[in-house]
Amino acid sequence: MEQKGRVEQRREEAIQRAAITGKWSKVDNLLNQPYENLCRKDRFYSLCSLDSSSDDTDSLLETVADNRDPLTILVQKEEIAIMNEAIERILSNRDKEILSGVVLENKPFSHLAKEVGLSDKTVKSHYERIIQSLRKELKDL
Repeated sequence: MEQKGRVEQRREEAIQRAAITGKWSKVDNLLNQPYENLCRKDRFYSLCSLDSSSDDTDSLLETVADNRDPLTILVQKEEIAIMNEAIERILSNRDKEILSGVVLENKPFSHLAKEVGLSDKTVKSHYERIIQSLRKELKDL
C-alpha cells in the first residue's frame, strides 16, 4: 500500500469530514486542490499550453516554457494549420504514413518499407517526393 504524505493524509481526512457533514462544495474543492496547485505552479513558471483548442484531438504540441509573445504563437499556430491542411489535401494515406514515420516517429526507411509493403529505396523516393510537393505547395507561407 502506498504511503501518503502528511498533506495528502490531511486532505483525505478533510474530504471525509466534509462528506460526512454534507459539505459537497468543500469536497469538490479538496478533490480539485492537487490540479489547482499544478495550474498555479505552471502560471508561476510561465508555462502555457500551445495547443489550447479543445477540438484539436490529434495535435502534437506539448506544454513548454514560453518566452515568446502571443502574436508569434498565433502566427505559428496558423502556419501549422496551413501545413496540416496542405498535408490532408495533397497527400495520400500511404504518403501521410511515410511522412509521419520519418518525421514524427524517426523510423528508418527500411522499417517503414516493411510497414507499407514497399522497398526501402521506394519509400525514400516517396519521402523525397512528398517533401518536394509540400515545399512547392507551401513556398509562399
